[in-house]
Amino acid sequence: MSFKKNDLITIRTQKMVSQGICLSKIEGKVIFVENCLPNETVEARIVKIKNDYLEARTEKILEPSVYRIEAKCKYFGLCGGCKLQNLDYNEQLNIKKGFVEEAFKRIAKLNDVKIKDVLGSENQYFYRNKMEFSFAKRWMFEGYNYSENEKNFALGLHIPKQYEKVIHIDECYLQSDYSNKVRNFIGEFLFNKNVSIHSLKNKNGLLKALVIREAKNTNEKLVALVTTRLERSLINELANEMKIKFPEITTFVNVLSSPEISSTLPFDFEVIYGKGYIIEKLFDYEFEIYSNTFFQTNTKQAERLFGVVKEYIEANYKETEKQNSILIDLYSGVGVIGIIFSKYFSEVLAFEDIKESVEAAKKNALNNNISNIKFFQQNLNEGFSIPGNFLSKKVTIIVDPPRAGMSEKTIQSILKIKPQKIIYISCNPDTQARDLLKLKDLYSIQLIQPVDMFPQTYHVENIVILEFFSQTS
Repeated sequence: MSFKKNDLITIRTQKMVSQGICLSKIEGKVIFVENCLPNETVEARIVKIKNDYLEARTEKILEPSVYRIEAKCKYFGLCGGCKLQNLDYNEQLNIKKGFVEEAFKRIAKLNDVKIKDVLGSENQYFYRNKMEFSFAKRWMFEGYNYSENEKNFALGLHIPKQYEKVIHIDECYLQSDYSNKVRNFIGEFLFNKNVSIHSLKNKNGLLKALVIREAKNTNEKLVALVTTRLERSLINELANEMKIKFPEITTFVNVLSSPEISSTLPFDFEVIYGKGYIIEKLFDYEFEIYSNTFFQTNTKQAERLFGVVKEYIEANYKETEKQNSILIDLYSGVGVIGIIFSKYFSEVLAFEDIKESVEAAKKNALNNNISNIKFFQQNLNEGFSIPGNFLSKKVTIIVDPPRAGMSEKTIQSILKIKPQKIIYISCNPDTQARDLLKLKDLYSIQLIQPVDMFPQTYHVENIVILEFFSQTS
């Protein structure tokens, strides 16, 4: 049978693969199907035809999965946030474990490793400590009448593949109810003031984004409005209104971002009131978090994630060997990992590319009275090196790279050092498995522990602990 674009087909879905898409086959040909769950019979329309596979979009569920549930959010299926909100949570965890297994078999060529069950999140909704909402033209729902002002103003979340428009939302189940109230209030205030929206076509537009951060363990709260310039009178009026309506907001920041770019990359900050940052606690340590610095987005699950690493380090810790051991913290951000585990090593060497993060990390170490940690600004795409006097020490490396994984030069730098232990934390099992392929000849896997940092989405965090073969042979 030959297939044509827009053909309607009836198929039975199989397993879920990345991006929340299901794999299936029809007449021996692989087909990737959107908007469905595993083990469903669906009617789908073919949207792309490639030489070795087809792409289709579900139009009707004929036989639903036994794990299909009603999604909580009225915007489900439109915004790019909660792709799995219609799937039973325990089954979400099973599928995410499958993502890790598939990556390690297909990419790392590791078929005989034991992967632990995913550590689920106690909070399946309202778990994020940070959300960024975009200002843009509004995506219009059919059957609604919009004024011209409404068409040109939205504060919410993007629709996948439609970056010039966002859904104007009044609720979101990812962050707290407080966050919803703050976003709705600010959106209404700016809409009523007829404030302009930025776009690359309209470089005079003012509004880019709204960032809301909440410290879950200290209850400090930060609001950052991202604009192309400082409009002092407007910002001060908004600040005065916010102080009355939301006294729990501890700091308000105006982030200034160039009108020449579409991103929210800042060139300056104006602290309107408060410290300009919030303090969050992890274990016994405090960390300053600014509007644009990286911090694990799910605080409670971050404690579980780092708890797994802590348990392993403590199980192998010997006070008598501490003076001969060092920790290398790669992609160190604001110093969270290096600071938390500094007490188990004589010295910590932390490497991070972003200057602002390095400065924040130094401040965090000082605030926590950590004196045995050194921070280096280093582009890890170019690899790294450590002073020669450390090469004789017992080295543990903890690496927590971005989704793209480690650079080839960083992997070669690691292989040159030959650390005794590597603890690899990743938000992308595919790139993690790719990197492990280059390490597995020298290292044995001691633990693979997935952690669900992002319920209702297809993302999964994964910890892999490696030990140099000479220790285990």
